[in-house]
Amino acid sequence: MELSLNRTSETPLYRQLHGAIRQKIKNGEIGEGSRLPSVRALATALSVSPITVVQAYNALAADGLVHATVGRGTFVGSSVRDLIHHGERRADFTHERPERDGEWQSALSVHLRAPRIAAMQTLLRPGRRPGVISLAGGTPDPNLFPLRALGRLWSRVMALENPCFLQYGTPQGDYHLRDWIATRCAAAGISTRAEDILITSGSQQAIDIVARTFLGPGDYVLVESPTFVTALDIFEGRGAKLLGIPVDAGGMRVDVAASLIERYRPRLIYTIPTAHNPTGTTMGEDRRRQLAALARRHKILVLEDDTCSEFTYDGDPPAAIKSFDAGGHVVFVLSFSKTVIPGLRVGCVVAEGAVLAHLIESKLIADRFTSPLIQRTLWRYLSARQYQKDLANARDTYKRRRDAVLHTLQTTMPAEVTWTLPASGFNMWINLPDGIAATEAFEEGLKEGVACAMGDLCLPHEPPPSGLRISFADNQEEVAAEGVRRLARAVARVLTRAKREDEQDTEFVTTV
Repeated sequence: MELSLNRTSETPLYRQLHGAIRQKIKNGEIGEGSRLPSVRALATALSVSPITVVQAYNALAADGLVHATVGRGTFVGSSVRDLIHHGERRADFTHERPERDGEWQSALSVHLRAPRIAAMQTLLRPGRRPGVISLAGGTPDPNLFPLRALGRLWSRVMALENPCFLQYGTPQGDYHLRDWIATRCAAAGISTRAEDILITSGSQQAIDIVARTFLGPGDYVLVESPTFVTALDIFEGRGAKLLGIPVDAGGMRVDVAASLIERYRPRLIYTIPTAHNPTGTTMGEDRRRQLAALARRHKILVLEDDTCSEFTYDGDPPAAIKSFDAGGHVVFVLSFSKTVIPGLRVGCVVAEGAVLAHLIESKLIADRFTSPLIQRTLWRYLSARQYQKDLANARDTYKRRRDAVLHTLQTTMPAEVTWTLPASGFNMWINLPDGIAATEAFEEGLKEGVACAMGDLCLPHEPPPSGLRISFADNQEEVAAEGVRRLARAVARVLTRAKREDEQDTEFVTTV
């Protein structure tokens, strides 16, 4: 299959690949039932990242042009299950002209871009197989969810509150909850009021409405590299151009950010300064002050994402970047998904003035308001003593699991591999040696019975650097430790194979 990609084009490589294969299927060059090259084979042939091929294949599947069969590969046409389903549905309409399955849908213009999220979902499926230990989730342990407490409070709210509060709610959200959040923000050094807070359906919606409100096609956005995979898709979905800022043990390299600001004049800077996802690093206070000053000097918005700074394991978290804000340049996002329950889908935005007013308008367009019943139940739980007890118990549990994973990494992982030391959050980053692709380590790990998150997806650019994200929160200590041991064996095999290939290459050159 002859394919060519234009590396100077502004069209992403995966979109070019998707369009080229789609055209060959349409004109019959690739027939129904044909098997497409494997991800690794096509990536090697085109000299692209395997993630690029995965994204292209996912887009073809969304068009209804291909289907994947576990263990066999990707084939042109619908799956047998889809063919049977559509055949049964059309049986009563035999007088109509048969239409090639999915043909009209594949002709629709698609304005959504979520390549990383789609690829992540595809790559995580093997982690759900029996016997596989998943270190890929980055999610809280459901065994720690306060189900009974929330259940009681839910019933109490339904029984005691005036039914009028269940009417169409205000877009800004429940005042009681916003007032509690303002008090919580004070602990992070942020001086705010309930009037400056907008309740959202999770932090992901908060990021989305900030992007849809203040970003347009061609705008530059500074992001940490690596960073939260969904945020990358949200920004690129708005047509923004991503500029990566390296992350070290002290968080985002603000000195690099400063030089990029001078050159590109970005509209937005996105950062996760505490409990960074995917590395677990924490930005130091000096850098936080510097970043706030940069935003003020250049009149740039900083989007500060705080997912779970409550889970800081070694001392107290530094004051938020927002605490150094003067003039409303920092938009602070808070979530209760990690600290309470993800399924509640409650987060918030802290902002001021015209910025907040525009975000409230975006919330009205997005979903009008977040469930008042959930907000009121959550407020009652957060206001009770039980919340602090549950939070402390979860923090101690996650700290033990982090320590177990760090100990196992130290005792089992090959010497060439390094990793971050997470002071907070659920994740850590495994740095692979030069020349070792994350895809190789990921695939070898699956053979060993362990799944982790592909680090390439967290990067705003084509790799390197090469790495993997592993999460420790949702597995008990012994399970997480066994997962790390399996990953260490897998990485050791990849390193051994790479050394053997290097020796063979050296021998060949010497002989010639």
